[in-house]
Amino acid sequence: MEPLPDGSWKSEHLLQLLVESLKDYAIFLLDPEGRIVSWNQGAERIKGYTFDEIRGRHFSVFYSPEDIERGKPDYELKVASEEGHFEDEGWRLRKDGSRFWAYVLITALKDEKGILLGFGKVTRDLTQRKWAMEAAFEKLFRASPNPILLSTLDDGGFIEVNEALCDLLGYRQDELIGQSSITLGVWMYAEERTHIVAELRAGRPVRGEPCEFRTKSGERRAVEVSADIIEFRGNTCLFATLLDTTESRRLEAVVQEMSTPVLQAQEGLLVVPLIGRVDGPRATQLRNQLLNVVHTQRARAVVIDLTGVPHIEKETADGLIRAIEAVRLLGANVILAGISAVIADTLVGIGARFNRIKTTADLQSALEEAKNLLSEEGSFT
Repeated sequence: MEPLPDGSWKSEHLLQLLVESLKDYAIFLLDPEGRIVSWNQGAERIKGYTFDEIRGRHFSVFYSPEDIERGKPDYELKVASEEGHFEDEGWRLRKDGSRFWAYVLITALKDEKGILLGFGKVTRDLTQRKWAMEAAFEKLFRASPNPILLSTLDDGGFIEVNEALCDLLGYRQDELIGQSSITLGVWMYAEERTHIVAELRAGRPVRGEPCEFRTKSGERRAVEVSADIIEFRGNTCLFATLLDTTESRRLEAVVQEMSTPVLQAQEGLLVVPLIGRVDGPRATQLRNQLLNVVHTQRARAVVIDLTGVPHIEKETADGLIRAIEAVRLLGANVILAGISAVIADTLVGIGARFNRIKTTADLQSALEEAKNLLSEEGSFT
């Protein structure tokens, strides 16, 4: 290459030298339809074709039949044309049919009027890096104390499971890998998995999704699922980490029941001493528990002691009144004891009708009132 009189080099020659020297990068040009019109030494080394072999062929020759069927090559050119470039990582094919993990950058080449002249494509072989990352991933995968699964996205076939997952489900590893989690009935409700996959496909993260799993012995386990879509060995997979919440939920239920006890003072008379903050979930738990006990024990009077409750929100107060109305529909009288001025104001504010609810200043007065009610009922039987 001869220098110009001023000692500089023609820019196109310099660019050609640069392109040819980058042997770790496949750099080539495509015409607007995606046919190959140029080829550097890096492309020949990475993809295995000489320029004479590849000239004029469509660049889809580097894609798997599955990708071609999905229209991936055309999609990449469409995105590059509309947005200026397209960037991706994925499996590509060499001349001999072997696969390599490629970083791909496609840039649209347009003239000053915006007319598409073709595309520039840069590909780098990242296979070794990917294998190294996957080896590290598998090591961490197996060492994790949390249950982890890797499955196919569509049919839930187990690709990898760690020991913690086997311990949770009661299966050996060889009983899970290659089997469908749906067919095995691991998901108590297949729609929960369907929902998770749909969320991930829509680009929304899944973190701490409550689900239920079934063990080999048939036991139900409550879990929280955090999941992502990942590429693993050429497959689009569901990667999920589980948190077993079965025991904590059972403990929570016991604590809730203990914090809202329904006591039997005598036959037909129930007492509910409430202490502390009564929020929406606790009011709901109280209603469900109270209705169940009133029904099973055929209670005729219920005393709800609010002495230990400093205040309640309007929404919670409304839930409490609804609970009282439901208890009355089951045939039991309700007496509210120990209502503070703050709670009284809240109840009035939501329109509670006290002509239908008995109230007393303290628990002792409420018990006496309830016993009188039961005694009067007894005298009519």
